[in-house]
Amino acid sequence: MAGRKSRAETPARPANAERGEISLVLDGGTFVLRPTYEAIMAFEEAAGKGLLQLAREAVQGQLRTAEVAQIVTECIRAWGRATGQKSTQAVNAVRIAELIHESEIGLRGAMDTLAALLSMAATGGYTAQGEVKATGTTTTSEAPVAS
Repeated sequence: MAGRKSRAETPARPANAERGEISLVLDGGTFVLRPTYEAIMAFEEAAGKGLLQLAREAVQGQLRTAEVAQIVTECIRAWGRATGQKSTQAVNAVRIAELIHESEIGLRGAMDTLAALLSMAATGGYTAQGEVKATGTTTTSEAPVAS
């Protein structure tokens, strides 16, 4: 695979922050990451670590290349399933790892993007479908009282 270049296709639509999506530019192309429950389960299984640990390690810059590539791959696939883009549903973690290392942002830049994505997912900021949860404000008078 050395020397092989493949441009990422431009997504059918850009990342939608209200759906919990984040863009990642690799090899001059934009990939959209969507952290669905299905994607989270897949990358947790592949990494042998839970979401909280992965989020913490991403923030601390301690994820391995394989973990970063697998998380990115599963979130790209989730976006592909949600949008019907068959080419993104079949992305390969090995090729994603190569693209990360060849990119201007490198492993650390990809990890920074994942730190934001995983932190939101770990703190309950997304629904199971990968959409951002609406936030509400509860006043002290509305808050339940323990009896």
